[in-house]
Order: sequence, then C-alpha cells, then structure tokens
Amino acid sequence: MLLELMSNGNLAKLPSEYVPDGVKLPDEPAVMVLLPHNKYLLGTFDKWIYSDLNAANHAQEVFLYDDTKLALANQDTRPIIISAQTVNELRKELFMICEPPGQHTATVMLLKTFLKYHPAFVNENIDYLDENIFALEMQKDSRLYKAYWTLRFALSRSELEEVTRIKAWLRAGPENFDKSEHEAKIYFSLTDLPDKESLKELEENYSFTKMELQKISAQNISPVVVYNPKSGWLIHGRFGRKSSSSNLNLSEAIFFVWVYLNHELWNVLREVRKMPVNEIVNAIWGYYDTLEAVAERDKYKQ
Repeated sequence: MLLELMSNGNLAKLPSEYVPDGVKLPDEPAVMVLLPHNKYLLGTFDKWIYSDLNAANHAQEVFLYDDTKLALANQDTRPIIISAQTVNELRKELFMICEPPGQHTATVMLLKTFLKYHPAFVNENIDYLDENIFALEMQKDSRLYKAYWTLRFALSRSELEEVTRIKAWLRAGPENFDKSEHEAKIYFSLTDLPDKESLKELEENYSFTKMELQKISAQNISPVVVYNPKSGWLIHGRFGRKSSSSNLNLSEAIFFVWVYLNHELWNVLREVRKMPVNEIVNAIWGYYDTLEAVAERDKYKQ
C-alpha cells in the first residue's frame, strides 16, 4: 500500500505505480508513506523504517505507538512531525493487510487439551488442523473463538501466564461472565493503591473506601479477600518474584491486582464451582484477556 503525507497532515492513497524509482516494496504486506523532503516511511509487520529516497543506505528503524506523535529528524530542515491520529491511521492500515500473528497448529493443539470434548475436536469429519475449516467452526461458538485467539496471541508473545488464565476462564464457565446479573471488574496498579480513576470507581460504585484499600494493601499476605454486603467481594493480589514461602512479600511485588465480583458471580465460582481464590482471579483476568484478544483480532486482515 502506498500513501502520501499531505501538507495538512492527512494521508492520501496513491496507485502502486507511483512508487518512486529505485525503491522496491517488500514481498510481504507493507505500507509505504511518502514524506516531505524526499523522505519516506516503510512499515512491515516487524518494523518501520525511515529513510531518504536518495540514500536508502541511511535507513533507520523507528517505532510507532498508538496515540503518540512521531518526530522524524531531518538534517537540513525542521523535524517531520506525524500526529498521533496519523500514526494510529498508519498502524491501522498496516494491520488490515497483515495476517494475525501466531501459529494455527500450535494454538489448536493446545486448545484441544482444554476442550477435548468439544464437537470441533471429537467430530471425525472436522479437520481442526485446517485453519480455514476451523475458522468455520469458530463461527458457531463464541467460546471457541475467544479462547482460540487469546491463546494464539499469547503463544506468539510467549505469555504463558495468559494460557493459565484462559484455562481458569474455561473452567469457570465463559457463559457466567456474559450473564447480565453477574459483574466483575479488574484493576492493575504499580503502587499500593489503584490509580485515581479506579479508586473513584471502587468507592462510588462498589462502596470500598480508600481507607479500606489501604488496610488491604498493608497486609503482608496474598491474596486478601474482603466482603462488602452492599456490593460484593474484592480480592487483592500481588504478582512478582516469589519468595521462599507460598506468598509474595510487598517488597517483592512487581504489580498489584484488584478484582471485584458481585454476590451472584462469587456464589457461582466459589460456592458452586468450588474454585480457589487464586483461580477466580485468573478466571476474571482471563475473561478480560479474551475481550482484548477479540479487539486485537479485529485489527487484522479478515
């Protein structure tokens, strides 16, 4: 795909025959952006390159992040500034022509160990190793779709903890997170307390005061479970390098997790399904992993 950055900051699509002489687009999906002063950006799935049309050997790798403007150095003039909105558009255009990362076979074989009795795996007429055939099966079952894409992205990033969370989410029963009477929230923090916005939500919506949260975080055990008759349950967990004991000391925690679930969901997971508290945390966290994975999948080529 060939684009040009206009003087007003907008992007304009150009026909492929407008590729400048001496520049060859890679065989893999790519986005090339023609910039002022004979410069260009070339993006592939793995990286973005900033270079001069007349001196390709001076190419340098640059990094594009969502919602962050990009300043490109220009020796003879002021830097070329690409707005955050334009950066978002460039990343979107690139993702839309790229296949999603990850390997189908590794993903589906792992998923089979979690859902070995699912019709997609027990029906001999379904070749689940064929990615196109399995895609048709996933259209019939949102649980299968969510689990597959979450695992595929997790494996591509070697995030094995996420695999554990998806296993817990499946054990908890994915349908339990979609019921209107069930509610769960998860918050993350690098400090003892959640950020101001999360703290406000916990206080106003779920009746957990800042003082209560301070008392919870001061306890040298993990997890900590607190019950509020007005709203439900709050679980506080610490994650980081493990100590010699089974718990994590505050000084060793890398980040903190706060999980809220209402009375109805707690009853299903804890009393009916008999899930340990740590697994409940993983299940709710896994549920949010699936939401992020589905949103991520939508960015790529369909």
